[in-house]
Amino acid sequence: MMWMGKTSGIAALAMGVLLIGVAVLGFELEIGIFAMILIGALLLLAGFRTLRKMSGGLRLLSGAWGLSAGYSLVPLAQAGNLESFFDDFGPLAYAMLAITLIAAACLALTVLHKEK
Repeated sequence: MMWMGKTSGIAALAMGVLLIGVAVLGFELEIGIFAMILIGALLLLAGFRTLRKMSGGLRLLSGAWGLSAGYSLVPLAQAGNLESFFDDFGPLAYAMLAITLIAAACLALTVLHKEK
C-alpha cells in the first residue's frame, strides 16, 4: 500500500474518534449529533478496514471522507457573509474550516491512491 492510503486511514481513525468524542460531549441527541456519530463510526470502520488491507476498505474510506467533508462544509455554505461568520464564531469557525480542509485533503489522498 502506498503512503497515501495509510495516511488517510490513520487520519480517518483520528477524525472518527474526534467526531464521536465531540458528539458525545454534546449530550443532546439531535439529528446533527446523530450524523456526527454515524460519520465518525464510518470513518473508524473505513480506517480500520483500509489499514488491515481488507476488501472494500478504500472505497468505504473515500465515501466516509466525502460524507465528512460535505457535512462539515454545510455551516460554512449556509453562512451568508463569511466575514461575519468568522467574527461571530471566532476560533470555532477556523476549526470548522480546518476540519473541512483536512477531510477534503484526505478524500483526495484516498481517491488518488494506487494499489500495487
